[in-house]
Amino acid sequence: GGINAEYGGDSLFMAYLPDNIPLKDSDYLDRTDLTKWRLDIQNGRQRWFYEEKRTEQTVYEKYFLGIDISKDAPALDKPKNAQEACYNAISFYSKIQTEDGHWANDYGGPHFLLPGLLITCYISQTPIYDHEKKEMIRYLTNHQNEDGGWGLHIESNSTVFGTCMNYVALRILGLDREDKRIVRARAWLLKRGGATGIPSWGKFWMAVLGVYEWQGMNPIPPELWGLPYWLPIHPGRWWCHCRVVYLPMAYIYGKKHVGPLTPLVKQLREELYTADYDSIKWSQHKWNVYPHDGYKKPNIVCKLAFNILSVYEKCPNPWARNYSLDESIKHIRYEDIETNFIDIGPVNKALDMLCEFFASKGQSEAFRNHQDRIRDYLWLSADGMKMQGYNGSQLWDTAFCLQAIAETGLGDKFLETINRGHHYLNITQVQRNNPNMKYYYRHISQGAWPFSTRDHGWPISDCTAEGLRASMVLQDKFDIKDKISDERLFEGVNVLLSLQNKDGGWASYELQRASPYMEMLNPSDCFDGIMAVSYTHLRAHETPE
Repeated sequence: GGINAEYGGDSLFMAYLPDNIPLKDSDYLDRTDLTKWRLDIQNGRQRWFYEEKRTEQTVYEKYFLGIDISKDAPALDKPKNAQEACYNAISFYSKIQTEDGHWANDYGGPHFLLPGLLITCYISQTPIYDHEKKEMIRYLTNHQNEDGGWGLHIESNSTVFGTCMNYVALRILGLDREDKRIVRARAWLLKRGGATGIPSWGKFWMAVLGVYEWQGMNPIPPELWGLPYWLPIHPGRWWCHCRVVYLPMAYIYGKKHVGPLTPLVKQLREELYTADYDSIKWSQHKWNVYPHDGYKKPNIVCKLAFNILSVYEKCPNPWARNYSLDESIKHIRYEDIETNFIDIGPVNKALDMLCEFFASKGQSEAFRNHQDRIRDYLWLSADGMKMQGYNGSQLWDTAFCLQAIAETGLGDKFLETINRGHHYLNITQVQRNNPNMKYYYRHISQGAWPFSTRDHGWPISDCTAEGLRASMVLQDKFDIKDKISDERLFEGVNVLLSLQNKDGGWASYELQRASPYMEMLNPSDCFDGIMAVSYTHLRAHETPE
């Protein structure tokens, strides 16, 4: 690829970069100098910054950016046996361990994350720096399919969802409507009927931006949050990732918020459709999803339920609507505070930030805290800057790396690496429960390990299992400086036992709360198994003995 030719062509890096990433840097030459980027690390928190003054890059910074590291990590002798191969591997891994002990990683892939964040930033006038814009454009350019579109993720065929969202993203980032990438994407989209066939999550983002109308979307009533919990359809029973996405969606939908009608929004109204915007009969497109995007087709129960909600939405009860909106924003702000404004994932991060902007008109400290956490999700690598599917996979990767090193029998030769890694396990264990857990539908978390950082804090069964096992293995085999107390290890065991479902297996974040039949009401169009997914996972069975 062009980037590796320019910066020295590191063969170690090329082994890291997936073969299916076609680097197209020659298509877009206005990009940043990768040697000026630095990765700021603080207790697992990862943020890329651009420095005009060149301080020396770390080995791991060069590694992730595809810059030659042959001077930092010279070629090792060819191993004669498995033990020597393991020694070489640990030697290399020790060089790319961060200062706080974790191993960083690229957790990108989905194509619908960055556009949502950019729409939120556009509406709220949150600045994205020019050097970030250049790398975001380069990323989207590198992953534009040959037919001009984008898919649901980087390995997907083109979809209306992916193409429409990333078309809008590139226009927000500054590409002109006559740019060849935009022209190719628009041709692909219009050939398939335009943006009216986008799935429901896309309809939502387009509606709040002002390039789709709320009448063309199935309702997301906030009144669901005012229902009694004993009802089997109550949102508190849904899978947590689903719950915290539809929560801010319901708040925004309940108020029918729309961003400002800017010149760009007016242009997008012209560009995304095959008919004049004002002539489109929006209510006829509630169920309109381009066939290739319709992974989860609505059943008769789903259609009946949303048709009833559509009738209610014509004249919602004012008291119920206002009460439910107040409840919704209360739950949104709880999630923000308890995750230090990281939120459980990238979709509700962008949505919660947008809710806080609308609720406070962008004047609250909470909104500023949201802005500060944007870059926790942005990752830079050889193919450009993306929004990750989490704020990283720090604990998950580190726990496995440490267990692998311990299994080789070579850990005593790498005690500094072992101790740094154990330090990260120590500082990442969650050491308190969330307040008022029952009211906010949260499970216990004291003693758990999260997927990424303690600031994130959501407890997960398999992450707790691996964090606990790694901690016990290291403390049993090696001279560890800052041991985790037995009391804290017991708290980890307690979390694992509390997450065991009635069938004997383990779920992910929470116990199963809803019937699998809830999936019949899944309105997402392009995702399956999201409503009541807290059923038993085989991966979560990896509990320590």
